[in-house]
Amino acid sequence: MWFLLLQLCGKQVYYVYGFMLLVFLILIIVTICVTIVGTYFLLNAENYHWQWTSFFSAASTAVYVYLYSVYYYYVKTKMSGFFQTSFYFGYTLMFCLGLGILCGAVGYLGSNLFVRRIYRNIKCPIDGLMSDSPSRFSYCT
Repeated sequence: MWFLLLQLCGKQVYYVYGFMLLVFLILIIVTICVTIVGTYFLLNAENYHWQWTSFFSAASTAVYVYLYSVYYYYVKTKMSGFFQTSFYFGYTLMFCLGLGILCGAVGYLGSNLFVRRIYRNIKCPIDGLMSDSPSRFSYCT
């Protein structure tokens, strides 16, 4: 994060794109794992409203990044003036919105795949059959 903010301020050119790709992959994996755990706890508590919760829990990463960039602006940089401040916070806001949408979508897709996987083999009763025979149940799709 610190390297990206240095690049945004124009103080340093970032050349190590392989390292950035590795950090991005770790972010995606951690986002998926955290949203799956959150979705599991929601479903375990018999709360079936997991869709928006999985999106917003993953998108909350952007709030942390924006708060860190505010801290970075006031503590680490020596920027002054209206245009520098507005450009810094404007670009940071656009980056954080994109990051929030990306992480939210990844978290939702990971949770959706998880929910479909765990409910794939559940047997549902077929309507219209009243007998207790094993043929009364079929797999839900």
